Amino acid sequence: MKRATFPKYIRVAALNIPSIFKPNTIGDKIIADGYEGSLLNCLAEKLNFKYEVILSPDGQWGSRHENGTWDGIIGLIQSGKADFGMPALGMTEERSKDIDYSLQYTILEKIFVTKEAGEMPKIAAFTYPYSPNVWILYILMTLTAAVLFQRMIFKNATVLGSFISVLGSIVSQAMENVRDTPWRKVLLGLWLSIATVMPFLYNTSFLSFLTMPEKIPIPRTFEELSKEVLGGKYKCLTPIGTVDRQLLRESNFDYLVKMVEVIDKNNWEYPFEKKFVEQLNGPVAVIMPRIGMNILLGIPPYLNMKSSLDSMAIRYVGIGLQKGFCCKKQLNSVLHGVLSGGLFEKWLRDQTFLTTLHDRMNVKYEEETMQLTLDDLKLAFFTLLTGYALAILVFWQRY
Repeated sequence: MKRATFPKYIRVAALNIPSIFKPNTIGDKIIADGYEGSLLNCLAEKLNFKYEVILSPDGQWGSRHENGTWDGIIGLIQSGKADFGMPALGMTEERSKDIDYSLQYTILEKIFVTKEAGEMPKIAAFTYPYSPNVWILYILMTLTAAVLFQRMIFKNATVLGSFISVLGSIVSQAMENVRDTPWRKVLLGLWLSIATVMPFLYNTSFLSFLTMPEKIPIPRTFEELSKEVLGGKYKCLTPIGTVDRQLLRESNFDYLVKMVEVIDKNNWEYPFEKKFVEQLNGPVAVIMPRIGMNILLGIPPYLNMKSSLDSMAIRYVGIGLQKGFCCKKQLNSVLHGVLSGGLFEKWLRDQTFLTTLHDRMNVKYEEETMQLTLDDLKLAFFTLLTGYALAILVFWQRY
Protein backbone atom coordinates (compact mmCIF):
# COMPACT_ATOMS: atom_id res chain seq x y z
CA MET A 1 0.00 0.00 0.00
CA LYS A 2 1.40 3.36 -1.02
CA ARG A 3 2.21 5.63 1.89
CA ALA A 4 0.38 8.98 1.82
CA THR A 5 2.56 12.05 1.37
CA PHE A 6 2.26 14.51 4.21
CA PRO A 7 0.72 17.82 3.04
CA LYS A 8 3.17 20.64 2.32
CA TYR A 9 0.80 23.24 3.74
CA ILE A 10 -1.17 23.03 6.99
CA ARG A 11 -3.77 25.46 8.30
CA VAL A 12 -3.66 25.63 12.11
CA ALA A 13 -6.67 26.88 14.06
CA ALA A 14 -5.37 28.35 17.31
CA LEU A 15 -5.75 30.75 20.19
CA ASN A 16 -3.25 33.51 20.91
CA ILE A 17 -2.14 32.77 24.48
CA PRO A 18 1.14 34.31 25.66
CA SER A 19 3.83 31.79 26.63
CA ILE A 20 1.68 28.90 25.35
CA PHE A 21 0.96 29.62 21.68
CA LYS A 22 1.65 33.05 20.23
CA PRO A 23 2.03 33.62 16.46
CA ASN A 24 4.76 36.13 15.61
CA THR A 25 5.41 37.61 12.16
CA ILE A 26 9.11 37.48 11.20
CA GLY A 27 9.63 38.91 7.75
CA ASP A 28 7.13 37.19 5.49
CA LYS A 29 6.80 34.15 7.75
CA ILE A 30 4.66 33.43 10.82
CA ILE A 31 6.52 31.62 13.59
CA ALA A 32 4.63 30.31 16.60
CA ASP A 33 6.14 31.07 20.01
CA GLY A 34 5.48 29.42 23.37
CA TYR A 35 5.93 25.80 24.37
CA GLU A 36 3.08 24.57 22.15
CA GLY A 37 4.44 26.78 19.38
CA SER A 38 7.77 24.97 19.75
CA LEU A 39 5.91 21.68 19.31
CA LEU A 40 4.32 22.92 16.06
CA ASN A 41 7.67 24.20 14.74
CA CYS A 42 9.30 20.85 15.48
CA LEU A 43 6.52 18.96 13.67
CA ALA A 44 6.79 21.33 10.70
CA GLU A 45 10.55 20.74 10.47
CA LYS A 46 10.38 16.96 10.77
CA LEU A 47 7.37 16.50 8.47
CA ASN A 48 8.54 19.22 6.05
CA PHE A 49 5.44 21.40 5.91
CA LYS A 50 4.67 25.09 6.19
CA TYR A 51 1.77 26.34 8.24
CA GLU A 52 -0.67 29.20 8.45
CA VAL A 53 -2.19 30.21 11.80
CA ILE A 54 -5.92 30.96 11.77
CA LEU A 55 -6.94 32.51 15.08
CA SER A 56 -10.29 31.51 16.53
CA PRO A 57 -12.65 34.42 15.70
CA ASP A 58 -14.40 34.26 19.07
CA GLY A 59 -11.36 33.35 21.15
CA GLN A 60 -12.77 29.96 22.17
CA TRP A 61 -11.69 26.35 21.98
CA GLY A 62 -15.19 25.38 20.97
CA SER A 63 -18.75 24.96 22.17
CA ARG A 64 -21.51 23.00 20.42
CA HIS A 65 -24.61 24.87 19.26
CA GLU A 66 -28.11 23.41 19.27
CA ASN A 67 -27.94 22.75 15.50
CA GLY A 68 -24.88 20.51 15.97
CA THR A 69 -22.27 22.97 14.69
CA TRP A 70 -19.33 24.22 16.73
CA ASP A 71 -17.70 27.58 17.26
CA GLY A 72 -14.09 28.30 18.12
CA ILE A 73 -11.22 26.02 17.10
CA ILE A 74 -13.49 22.96 16.82
CA GLY A 75 -15.76 24.84 14.42
CA LEU A 76 -12.84 25.78 12.15
CA ILE A 77 -11.73 22.14 11.95
CA GLN A 78 -15.27 20.80 11.51
CA SER A 79 -16.00 23.22 8.65
CA GLY A 80 -12.76 22.34 6.84
CA LYS A 81 -11.21 25.79 7.30
CA ALA A 82 -8.33 24.32 9.34
CA ASP A 83 -6.37 21.05 9.37
CA PHE A 84 -4.89 21.23 12.89
CA GLY A 85 -6.27 22.61 16.15
CA MET A 86 -4.02 23.91 18.93
CA PRO A 87 -3.12 24.62 21.74
CA ALA A 88 -4.13 22.41 24.70
CA LEU A 89 -7.15 20.93 22.95
CA GLY A 90 -8.82 18.65 25.47
CA MET A 91 -9.94 15.26 24.17
CA THR A 92 -13.62 14.62 24.93
CA GLU A 93 -16.14 12.10 23.67
CA GLU A 94 -18.44 14.83 22.37
CA ARG A 95 -15.69 16.52 20.34
CA SER A 96 -14.51 13.16 18.98
CA LYS A 97 -17.79 12.82 17.08
CA ASP A 98 -16.82 15.72 14.78
CA ILE A 99 -13.01 15.81 14.81
CA ASP A 100 -10.09 13.40 15.20
CA TYR A 101 -7.12 13.66 17.51
CA SER A 102 -3.44 12.95 17.32
CA LEU A 103 -1.56 10.98 19.91
CA GLN A 104 -2.06 12.61 23.33
CA TYR A 105 1.01 14.61 24.32
CA THR A 106 0.12 15.95 27.80
CA ILE A 107 -2.71 16.08 30.32
CA LEU A 108 -4.83 18.89 31.72
CA GLU A 109 -5.43 18.69 35.44
CA LYS A 110 -8.29 21.08 36.18
CA ILE A 111 -7.80 22.93 39.46
CA PHE A 112 -8.87 26.31 40.82
CA VAL A 113 -6.60 29.17 41.83
CA THR A 114 -7.24 31.85 44.44
CA LYS A 115 -5.22 34.80 45.60
CA GLU A 116 -3.33 34.15 48.80
CA ALA A 117 -5.11 35.89 51.67
CA GLY A 118 -3.46 38.36 53.99
CA GLU A 119 -2.52 37.78 57.60
CA MET A 120 -5.19 37.32 60.22
CA PRO A 121 -5.56 40.53 62.31
CA LYS A 122 -3.37 40.42 65.41
CA ILE A 123 -5.91 42.39 67.42
CA ALA A 124 -7.97 39.22 67.68
CA ALA A 125 -4.97 36.93 68.18
CA PHE A 126 -6.07 36.02 71.69
CA THR A 127 -8.91 33.97 70.20
CA TYR A 128 -6.78 31.99 67.71
CA PRO A 129 -5.27 29.26 69.95
CA TYR A 130 -8.69 27.63 70.38
CA SER A 131 -11.39 26.98 67.83
CA PRO A 132 -14.84 28.60 68.32
CA ASN A 133 -16.31 25.32 69.55
CA VAL A 134 -13.57 24.96 72.19
CA TRP A 135 -14.11 28.54 73.37
CA ILE A 136 -17.86 27.96 73.73
CA LEU A 137 -17.28 24.72 75.65
CA TYR A 138 -14.69 26.41 77.87
CA ILE A 139 -17.02 29.31 78.73
CA LEU A 140 -19.96 27.01 79.45
CA MET A 141 -17.73 24.84 81.61
CA THR A 142 -16.53 27.87 83.60
CA LEU A 143 -20.08 29.14 84.17
CA THR A 144 -21.25 25.67 85.21
CA ALA A 145 -18.33 25.33 87.62
CA ALA A 146 -19.16 28.75 89.14
CA VAL A 147 -22.78 27.73 89.82
CA LEU A 148 -21.88 24.29 91.20
CA PHE A 149 -19.09 25.61 93.41
CA GLN A 150 -21.34 28.35 94.81
CA ARG A 151 -23.87 25.72 95.90
CA MET A 152 -21.56 22.88 96.93
CA ILE A 153 -18.03 24.02 97.74
CA PHE A 154 -17.77 27.69 98.74
CA LYS A 155 -19.04 28.93 102.13
CA ASN A 156 -21.50 31.84 102.05
CA ALA A 157 -20.49 32.83 98.50
CA THR A 158 -22.66 34.66 96.00
CA VAL A 159 -22.83 33.52 92.38
CA LEU A 160 -20.67 36.51 91.37
CA GLY A 161 -18.14 35.71 94.08
CA SER A 162 -18.05 32.07 93.03
CA PHE A 163 -17.56 33.08 89.39
CA ILE A 164 -14.67 35.40 90.31
CA SER A 165 -13.00 32.65 92.35
CA VAL A 166 -13.38 30.14 89.52
CA LEU A 167 -12.04 32.71 87.06
CA GLY A 168 -9.16 33.42 89.40
CA SER A 169 -8.24 29.73 89.53
CA ILE A 170 -7.78 29.81 85.75
CA VAL A 171 -5.07 32.46 86.18
CA SER A 172 -3.38 30.54 89.02
CA GLN A 173 -5.05 32.31 91.95
CA ALA A 174 -5.76 30.38 95.16
CA MET A 175 -9.30 29.57 96.25
CA GLU A 176 -10.54 30.44 99.73
CA ASN A 177 -13.51 29.49 101.95
CA VAL A 178 -13.62 25.96 100.53
CA ARG A 179 -15.61 23.29 102.35
CA ASP A 180 -13.17 20.53 103.19
CA THR A 181 -14.78 17.13 102.59
CA PRO A 182 -13.35 14.17 100.60
CA TRP A 183 -15.86 14.18 97.75
CA ARG A 184 -15.62 17.97 97.45
CA LYS A 185 -11.81 17.62 97.20
CA VAL A 186 -12.27 15.28 94.23
CA LEU A 187 -14.55 17.77 92.49
CA LEU A 188 -12.20 20.65 93.28
CA GLY A 189 -9.15 18.67 92.13
CA LEU A 190 -10.86 17.87 88.83
CA TRP A 191 -11.57 21.52 88.20
CA LEU A 192 -8.05 22.63 89.20
CA SER A 193 -6.61 20.11 86.74
CA ILE A 194 -8.69 21.67 83.97
CA ALA A 195 -7.82 25.18 85.17
CA THR A 196 -4.10 24.29 84.97
CA VAL A 197 -3.96 22.41 81.66
CA MET A 198 -6.14 24.72 79.56
CA PRO A 199 -4.19 27.95 80.29
CA PHE A 200 -0.91 26.06 79.76
CA LEU A 201 -2.00 24.94 76.31
CA TYR A 202 -3.25 28.44 75.57
CA ASN A 203 -0.02 30.16 76.64
CA THR A 204 2.21 27.82 74.63
CA SER A 205 0.43 28.69 71.38
CA PHE A 206 -0.56 32.33 71.94
CA LEU A 207 2.94 33.75 71.45
CA SER A 208 3.41 31.78 68.22
CA PHE A 209 0.25 33.36 66.82
CA LEU A 210 1.67 36.81 67.58
CA THR A 211 5.14 36.23 66.13
CA MET A 212 4.03 34.12 63.14
CA PRO A 213 0.48 35.20 62.21
CA GLU A 214 -1.57 32.76 60.20
CA LYS A 215 -3.17 33.59 56.86
CA ILE A 216 -6.89 34.23 56.53
CA PRO A 217 -8.47 30.89 55.56
CA ILE A 218 -9.32 30.45 51.89
CA PRO A 219 -11.05 27.51 50.15
CA ARG A 220 -8.56 24.78 49.23
CA THR A 221 -10.88 22.06 47.87
CA PHE A 222 -13.78 22.15 45.42
CA GLU A 223 -16.20 21.22 48.19
CA GLU A 224 -15.02 24.18 50.29
CA LEU A 225 -15.20 26.43 47.22
CA SER A 226 -18.76 25.30 46.51
CA LYS A 227 -19.83 26.24 50.06
CA GLU A 228 -18.26 29.69 49.67
CA VAL A 229 -19.88 30.24 46.24
CA LEU A 230 -23.31 29.07 47.42
CA GLY A 231 -22.95 31.32 50.47
CA GLY A 232 -22.24 34.33 48.25
CA LYS A 233 -18.73 34.83 49.65
CA TYR A 234 -16.78 33.82 46.53
CA LYS A 235 -17.00 34.08 42.74
CA CYS A 236 -15.84 31.20 40.57
CA LEU A 237 -14.78 31.92 36.97
CA THR A 238 -14.46 29.36 34.17
CA PRO A 239 -12.50 29.85 30.91
CA ILE A 240 -14.49 30.93 27.86
CA GLY A 241 -15.16 28.21 25.32
CA THR A 242 -14.09 25.17 27.34
CA VAL A 243 -15.94 22.08 28.53
CA ASP A 244 -15.36 22.91 32.20
CA ARG A 245 -18.98 23.78 32.96
CA GLN A 246 -20.14 20.64 31.19
CA LEU A 247 -17.79 18.56 33.33
CA LEU A 248 -19.17 20.20 36.47
CA ARG A 249 -22.78 19.54 35.40
CA GLU A 250 -22.08 15.90 34.58
CA SER A 251 -20.16 15.18 37.78
CA ASN A 252 -21.55 12.83 40.38
CA PHE A 253 -21.00 15.34 43.16
CA ASP A 254 -23.98 17.40 44.23
CA TYR A 255 -21.87 20.32 45.47
CA LEU A 256 -20.26 20.71 42.02
CA VAL A 257 -23.64 20.65 40.26
CA LYS A 258 -25.00 23.32 42.60
CA MET A 259 -21.90 25.46 42.13
CA VAL A 260 -22.11 25.39 38.32
CA GLU A 261 -25.76 26.47 38.53
CA VAL A 262 -24.61 29.65 40.28
CA ILE A 263 -21.81 30.09 37.71
CA ASP A 264 -24.30 29.75 34.83
CA LYS A 265 -26.75 32.15 36.45
CA ASN A 266 -24.12 34.87 36.82
CA ASN A 267 -22.23 33.93 33.63
CA TRP A 268 -18.88 34.02 35.42
CA GLU A 269 -16.17 33.46 32.80
CA TYR A 270 -12.81 34.87 31.73
CA PRO A 271 -10.56 34.98 28.63
CA PHE A 272 -7.59 32.65 28.95
CA GLU A 273 -4.81 35.19 28.52
CA LYS A 274 -2.33 37.12 30.60
CA LYS A 275 -4.66 39.94 31.66
CA PHE A 276 -7.01 37.55 33.44
CA VAL A 277 -4.70 37.88 36.47
CA GLU A 278 -6.42 41.21 37.17
CA GLN A 279 -9.66 39.33 37.91
CA LEU A 280 -8.07 37.44 40.80
CA ASN A 281 -8.30 40.41 43.14
CA GLY A 282 -10.66 39.81 46.03
CA PRO A 283 -12.63 36.66 46.84
CA VAL A 284 -12.39 35.13 43.37
CA ALA A 285 -11.48 31.59 42.30
CA VAL A 286 -10.45 30.76 38.72
CA ILE A 287 -10.74 27.26 37.26
CA MET A 288 -7.76 26.50 35.02
CA PRO A 289 -5.27 23.75 34.12
CA ARG A 290 -2.32 23.34 36.46
CA ILE A 291 0.03 23.84 33.48
CA GLY A 292 -1.71 27.14 32.79
CA MET A 293 -1.14 28.26 36.36
CA ASN A 294 2.61 27.60 36.13
CA ILE A 295 2.92 29.35 32.77
CA LEU A 296 0.63 32.36 33.21
CA LEU A 297 1.05 32.98 36.92
CA GLY A 298 4.50 31.57 37.62
CA ILE A 299 5.73 29.17 40.28
CA PRO A 300 6.41 29.61 44.02
CA PRO A 301 7.90 31.63 45.58
CA TYR A 302 7.32 34.19 42.81
CA LEU A 303 3.55 34.36 43.02
CA ASN A 304 0.98 34.98 45.72
CA MET A 305 -1.57 32.48 44.44
CA LYS A 306 -2.75 29.21 45.93
CA SER A 307 -3.90 26.21 43.93
CA SER A 308 -6.56 23.78 45.12
CA LEU A 309 -5.52 20.58 46.83
CA ASP A 310 -7.78 18.50 44.61
CA SER A 311 -8.85 18.60 40.96
CA MET A 312 -12.22 18.35 39.27
CA ALA A 313 -11.05 16.51 36.14
CA ILE A 314 -8.00 15.20 34.31
CA ARG A 315 -8.13 15.11 30.50
CA TYR A 316 -5.74 14.12 27.76
CA VAL A 317 -4.61 16.75 25.27
CA GLY A 318 -3.99 16.13 21.58
CA ILE A 319 -3.77 18.02 18.31
CA GLY A 320 -7.22 18.37 16.75
CA LEU A 321 -7.48 16.96 13.22
CA GLN A 322 -10.06 16.91 10.46
CA LYS A 323 -12.04 13.71 10.20
CA GLY A 324 -10.16 11.34 7.92
CA PHE A 325 -6.90 13.31 7.97
CA CYS A 326 -4.59 11.57 5.52
CA CYS A 327 -1.38 11.36 7.49
CA LYS A 328 -2.35 10.80 11.11
CA LYS A 329 0.03 7.85 11.42
CA GLN A 330 3.05 9.90 10.29
CA LEU A 331 2.11 12.74 12.62
CA ASN A 332 1.79 10.37 15.57
CA SER A 333 5.16 8.79 14.78
CA VAL A 334 6.98 12.13 14.98
CA LEU A 335 4.95 13.20 18.00
CA HIS A 336 5.89 9.96 19.78
CA GLY A 337 9.57 10.71 19.17
CA VAL A 338 9.19 14.21 20.59
CA LEU A 339 7.56 12.88 23.75
CA SER A 340 9.99 9.98 24.17
CA GLY A 341 12.94 12.35 23.91
CA GLY A 342 11.52 14.62 26.62
CA LEU A 343 11.47 17.63 24.29
CA PHE A 344 7.94 18.73 25.15
CA GLU A 345 8.71 18.73 28.89
CA LYS A 346 11.88 20.71 28.23
CA TRP A 347 9.99 23.34 26.23
CA LEU A 348 7.46 23.58 29.03
CA ARG A 349 10.11 24.03 31.74
CA ASP A 350 12.04 26.55 29.64
CA GLN A 351 8.93 28.64 29.08
CA THR A 352 8.00 28.50 32.75
CA PHE A 353 11.50 29.73 33.63
CA LEU A 354 11.30 32.59 31.11
CA THR A 355 7.87 33.59 32.39
CA THR A 356 9.14 33.96 35.96
CA LEU A 357 12.61 35.32 35.05
CA HIS A 358 11.61 38.95 35.57
CA ASP A 359 10.11 38.10 38.95
CA ARG A 360 13.18 36.08 39.92
CA MET A 361 15.52 39.00 39.19
CA ASN A 362 13.39 41.40 41.21
CA VAL A 363 13.21 39.21 44.32
CA LYS A 364 15.01 40.84 47.21
CA TYR A 365 16.18 38.90 50.21
CA GLU A 366 14.59 40.14 53.39
CA GLU A 367 15.64 38.72 56.70
CA GLU A 368 12.60 37.59 58.59
CA THR A 369 12.09 39.49 61.82
CA MET A 370 10.60 37.75 64.83
CA GLN A 371 10.28 40.83 67.07
CA LEU A 372 7.08 41.81 68.81
CA THR A 373 6.01 45.42 68.44
CA LEU A 374 3.81 47.60 70.63
CA ASP A 375 1.03 47.11 68.09
CA ASP A 376 1.27 43.35 68.59
CA LEU A 377 0.93 43.70 72.34
CA LYS A 378 -1.78 46.35 72.62
CA LEU A 379 -4.39 43.65 73.13
CA ALA A 380 -2.25 42.13 75.89
CA PHE A 381 -2.18 45.49 77.66
CA PHE A 382 -5.94 45.78 77.24
CA THR A 383 -6.33 42.35 78.81
CA LEU A 384 -4.05 43.39 81.66
CA LEU A 385 -6.17 46.46 82.36
CA THR A 386 -9.27 44.29 82.28
CA GLY A 387 -7.62 42.03 84.88
CA TYR A 388 -6.89 45.02 87.09
CA ALA A 389 -10.51 46.07 86.81
CA LEU A 390 -11.66 42.61 87.90
CA ALA A 391 -9.18 42.70 90.79
CA ILE A 392 -10.60 46.03 91.97
CA LEU A 393 -14.10 44.53 91.70
CA VAL A 394 -13.07 41.59 93.93
CA PHE A 395 -11.39 43.94 96.42
CA TRP A 396 -14.52 46.09 96.54
CA GLN A 397 -16.77 43.07 97.08
CA ARG A 398 -14.72 41.65 99.94
CA TYR A 399 -13.89 44.85 101.74
